Amino acid sequence: MPVSEVHHVAITVSDVERAADFYERALGYRRTLRTDVGGPGIEVSLGLPAGTTGKVQYLQGPSRVGQLELIEWNGVTTRTATGGHLELGPFLLSFEVPLDEIHELHRRLVELGADCLTAPNRVLLENYGHITAFAARDLDGNLLEFVSLPSREEILARRRDGGGN
Repeated sequence: MPVSEVHHVAITVSDVERAADFYERALGYRRTLRTDVGGPGIEVSLGLPAGTTGKVQYLQGPSRVGQLELIEWNGVTTRTATGGHLELGPFLLSFEVPLDEIHELHRRLVELGADCLTAPNRVLLENYGHITAFAARDLDGNLLEFVSLPSREEILARRRDGGGN
């Protein structure tokens, strides 16, 4: 029995309001559920230390699949992941963006204070096709990727034609 698509991804942030504002303004996501969490139920189910509490804000994109859950845990104010995100665990969050919107998104992220590692860059992936992508770090240093992908028809045509440029 297959499992459904990823429902949501939880991201630890230093300031839930600041992070929610960033994702609203950067991605156009909308705030949905806002709640406080803590107590024995969540501590046991998530393996958290006793006394852990947090503020949670969910954000939703154009569909109900792939929501973001931002969590500001009590007392967590520093990032522990390495600069290269080489520790075990999530490496990055990737968002698909229409090609005609990717440069505007890059501009908006720069204006919002995100650390954009490059401008949108067109790259050929073997046996797949051209993608246009860039990476940025959100205000807490989480690595985000934004990518414009070829259509299924373009991918199949490239494979049929031997994957040439």
